[in-house]
Amino acid sequence: MPILATPKRHFDEDMARATDLMTHAIGTDDGRLKDDIFRSAWMMAVGATDAYFCDAYADLTTRVLQAKDHQGSIQLPDKFGNLLVPVIAVVGEEGGWRWRMAARQLIERQSVLSLKEIKALLRRFCRAQNNLLVESTIESWIQHPDATKRLWGVTARNYRALTADDKKKARALALKHLERRIDGVFQRRHDCIHNCDRPRVALQSISVGYIRSAILDLTFMVERIHAHLVDEFPEYLSEMGANAITRNQVGA
Repeated sequence: MPILATPKRHFDEDMARATDLMTHAIGTDDGRLKDDIFRSAWMMAVGATDAYFCDAYADLTTRVLQAKDHQGSIQLPDKFGNLLVPVIAVVGEEGGWRWRMAARQLIERQSVLSLKEIKALLRRFCRAQNNLLVESTIESWIQHPDATKRLWGVTARNYRALTADDKKKARALALKHLERRIDGVFQRRHDCIHNCDRPRVALQSISVGYIRSAILDLTFMVERIHAHLVDEFPEYLSEMGANAITRNQVGA
């Protein structure tokens, strides 16, 4: 199975469910019910995103441990040195299932509902020179056809017109802008679940524009991070010493 294939398939399916809820709400006449279906779509979309990143962590951790199993000479990075895995994963029967079970237990209680947590969780699977969500790796994301000012605080056209020095400053600001935007979307899900979308006293307003932009922004982020990890993970394994046979054995 190719790396991250299952997490990405589940994400696509779950985002389609969120989109279906949004579409259903649009055709609903009852204003209060329409708003609450929009909120349900919002929660589904954030849940799909959270699940993707948790599943991606389990998937990639499994493949690292399987690679070490296949090729004992691989040097695991220090960040894997204190990884706690169930005893059954160490003394159990041969087979990749035991590492996958161990990885799932590691992430079972994890929630990844901030951009900071996402970066902390998944950066361990990238080489230092090609890390995730840093200034040096987001330039193509800012200029992506689906990128928006809502996500980055700058349009692709305006970014391209900047000088090299100003682009560097813009990338730093864009990362901060992205974090505020994504964390705001996550917070709205928290508000919906824990206080029925009343973070203070008044019910927050919602509309099709709000939920559509949330779905688009979460999808953009997952798509870009997914593509980065798919490209980067084989190189990361190579840097650890995994040969082509081992990488092929673990689907990378």
